[in-house]
Amino acid sequence: MGRWNESRTFNLIEVLGLVAVAVSLVFVGLEVRQNTIASRAAAYQEHGSHLSNQWLALAQDPALSRLYMTNEDNWHELTELEKAQLTYVWIASLRSYETILLQVEEGLLDQDAMDRLGWGEAFEPGYQAMMLWPGISKNLNPHMREHLEAAFPYLVDQQGYPGDRAPLGN
Repeated sequence: MGRWNESRTFNLIEVLGLVAVAVSLVFVGLEVRQNTIASRAAAYQEHGSHLSNQWLALAQDPALSRLYMTNEDNWHELTELEKAQLTYVWIASLRSYETILLQVEEGLLDQDAMDRLGWGEAFEPGYQAMMLWPGISKNLNPHMREHLEAAFPYLVDQQGYPGDRAPLGN
């Protein structure tokens, strides 16, 4: 049996060091994964709460509910103030849409986040958005404006409007 020498001691320390580094990397990887999951969960919760609060505000305010239900049949009855109020509701709603879209594009939320949060295929800007688009669009960032105008060309040209549906998609 050979003698224990400095070379063996150095090799043992080197192996132990490599094992410690590997264990540390696994631990860091697990922590990053946990933080990512927690961040996504918090984002979903925040967006869900925001959308719920918007719907609750509509439900609790009869005047705002009436405005929200406006379509091509009674559009002419709205005052300029009411049209401005609807513009602000749309801008606030589309800011929520924009935030979710950006988080999906950046990989912070899953690709299906838009559907999960009620902004997926069921979302269709209504007659209101088409009529108010000049005021709404100038308050959106260019990327968001281009995204919506490509998805819903009638917002810009007011041609091919698909008919009234629930204005905010739900």
